[in-house]
Amino acid sequence: VSKVALALLAACFTLNASAEMTAAQYKQWAHADNNSIYAAYITGTINAFGWANGELVSKKKPALFCPPPNLAIGNQNVYPLLDTFFTNHPGLSDDFPIGLAILRSLQAAFPC
Repeated sequence: VSKVALALLAACFTLNASAEMTAAQYKQWAHADNNSIYAAYITGTINAFGWANGELVSKKKPALFCPPPNLAIGNQNVYPLLDTFFTNHPGLSDDFPIGLAILRSLQAAFPC
């Protein structure tokens, strides 16, 4: 039983390692279909960073980025930030993680 559990656990980590959306996937799909799995991935990543930011602020720790309080951050305003990020960093590999690109884009647009 423990060998089966260990094998399943290892399989889950293997799947997660390849589940990260890449720069190439963003460039190919992000603007083509706002109902795609890729748009949902970006939405989830934005939400996760929002929750992380809120948690940091509530614990009196520095925020990851500091948007205006009345700005709702979503795909519609992150896509242009990502486009600018990739334009300004043409040497990034196609497998650059989109989550890190989103974080860096938000940090550049909304420094604390």
